[in-house]
Parts: sequence; structure tokens; C-alpha cells
Amino acid sequence: MSQAPHSPAARVCVLTPEGRGAIAVVRVWGPQALEAANRVFRPVQGTSLAQSRPGRLRFGHVGADLGDEVVAVVVEANPPEVEIHCHGGSAAVALVIAALEKEGAERRQPVAWIRHASRSAVAAEADVDLMRAQTTRTAEILLEQAHGAFEAEIRSCLERLDDDRRFCIECVESWLCRSEFGLKLVSGWRVVLSGRPNVGKSRLLNALAGYERAIVAPTPGTTRDIVTVRTALDGWPVELADTAGLRSSKDLIEASGIALARARQEEADLILVVLDRSEPLTESDRRLVASHQQALIVANKCDLPAAWDAALTEALVVSAERGDGIEALGSAIARRLVPEPPPPGAGVPFRPGHVRHLSRALKALEANDLATAGQALRELLAPLPDRSHPSPG
Repeated sequence: MSQAPHSPAARVCVLTPEGRGAIAVVRVWGPQALEAANRVFRPVQGTSLAQSRPGRLRFGHVGADLGDEVVAVVVEANPPEVEIHCHGGSAAVALVIAALEKEGAERRQPVAWIRHASRSAVAAEADVDLMRAQTTRTAEILLEQAHGAFEAEIRSCLERLDDDRRFCIECVESWLCRSEFGLKLVSGWRVVLSGRPNVGKSRLLNALAGYERAIVAPTPGTTRDIVTVRTALDGWPVELADTAGLRSSKDLIEASGIALARARQEEADLILVVLDRSEPLTESDRRLVASHQQALIVANKCDLPAAWDAALTEALVVSAERGDGIEALGSAIARRLVPEPPPPGAGVPFRPGHVRHLSRALKALEANDLATAGQALRELLAPLPDRSHPSPG
């Protein structure tokens, strides 16, 4: 007969990121959290931690003799939760964790506390992804989901499920449209620079990134491997990829780089076709423009005398060398990637699992299977089980 999973009386995790920092925050929760924290914390004066009212900061020590100086606070009395704020060095954090483990607390990863504290699966996942957000703009949207934006819209839809199927279909269709945007909030968008050799792709990547990431040389074919850099354009996280110049080549290494470039283009959210405005357009340039109808055309080297009219290709004119037009190009890329961001406070699906549940719900709604549709939507709201394991070491 299977046994029930072990549920420790107290759990502990470090909420602050790993590495050096001024202060680290250690969270303790579970039925015996207050007792465990009370046994390791020695206040400088006054009553014990167990007798402290929630929210009151207590100064004291953890560890043998005087131990490390810490600040402890009872966050919640029922169910009990305690925070211990200690020095941010790894040794100080290890001392606090070891003392709590000696009193029976089991270490968990921060995601375990997030699962415990969140009201629903969507909110918990938003909290987890919030830790991985690369820009303030995406963090704000994920924070809205963590605070219940998507959850509230799902609940509103469920309330009208039996009476207004058309409303629910429109809701789900709207969420699925937003999901294409939401799935990029953590990973970011992929932009590939494409063009024949020596049109200035590497210098353009450096200009967009704001620092020299790719090697720049006057010799065609300098870039063999794919060079990537992460940056933010108008607040959206973007991975720029500088690829090998596209041309026929007998050099096996360069040919391999060109093959990689073509493969990366297939995965891109946007392709920048980079042309050299200081040289006449070649047949290769024209083929490249024709083969990428959705690409953004960039006429580089406007600091040199023009050999053709950029208006003929509706190209954005820039000088990667001098910086002319780079800011406008960055904004144009951002508008292509995110033409219309969701309004503030809107529910945004942001994980593949959300898309699967919503697709299932939409299919059921269109078949007038309200029970299945409701089940699919409610699964997005179900609290996540604590599937975490003790953290190593």
C-alpha cells in the first residue's frame, strides 16, 4: 500500500537570489515554522519570537555564542510564517539554514514557497516567471498576472458559462490571440540579421546592442558562427543574431555558417535584411528582399555616398558606423514584434500549458460541451501541489 507523501512540519527556503548581496531573506513556513524559528532565534531584548505580534521586527542572533546578527519577523500567525533577514554572504545564509534544519525544517527551493503562497496555478506560474523576467515592461505584465489579472478574467468567464456561451468563446479566442505575445515574455523575441557578406551586419548588431559583441572586419565572411546578444528594444527583450553572409562559398567552414544562418532564419520572429547603400544593389540583394516579404529592410552605410535610392525598397536608412537611425530602427523592430501590446491589467496567457487548456476549452465551447470547457478553464485556477524536493546542500 502506497504511503502518503512526506510533509515536513517546517520548510525553509532562501527568497533572495544566489550570490553576493547585502541582505538575504530566509522564509520558514509550515505548522511548526514558528516553533523552529523561535528555537534558533535569540532576541537581544524582550520576549521570545513566539510571543511577537505579526509584523514586528525583532533584532537578535542565530547560531552558537553570539552568532550572526539577524532581524526576524513573524509574517503570519495562522498559518505560521516567519522571515529571518541576515547578512547576504553565503556563510551567513548557510548558518541560518543549518540552524533551522537542526530543528527539523527541510530546505526547499523558492518555487515551493511560491506554490504554497499562490492562490492558483496561474498565479504561481506568474510568480516563478517573474523571477526570470528580463525587462521592467515584461515584469509589470507578469506581475499583473501574479496579482490575478488572468485569473479574474477566467473566473468571470466561468460565471457566465451556462448563460452566455458566445461571451465565453470570445474570451477564450481573445486569450489565445494574446498568448502569442505572452509566450515571449520570458524567452524574448528572436531577430536575425541577414544579408550578403560585408554589408555591415556585425557592426549593426553592435550598434543595436550598445556594445561590441561581434567582431568587425573589412574582410567578407568574417562571421562564420552565429553571434547572439540579448538586449531590450522599447522595453521588450530581444535576442539579436548576427549570421554568416549569404553567398555561394567553397569554404567548408563558411558554407557551414551559411547553413546555420538559413536554419536560424526559420526560427526567427523577425528578419532584418541588411543592404549596403554605398554599393549598387546586386541580384543577390534583390533575391533576398523578394524571398523575405515580411522582413524589415535596412539600408546601411548612409554615412557614405549613396549608390541607390532607399525608397525603392522602403528601407530604413541607418549608419551602423556613425549611429544614424539606430534608435529609429530599434523602435521599428519593437513595433513589428509587438504591434499592439495588451492593455494594462489584461489577462495574458504566458505558458504553453495555458494554451493547451484554452485550446481544449475553445474546442469544447464550439461543440457546446460546457462541462468539458468548464473543466479545462478551472484547471488553470487549481492550486499547484507542492511537488518540490529538499534542496541539495
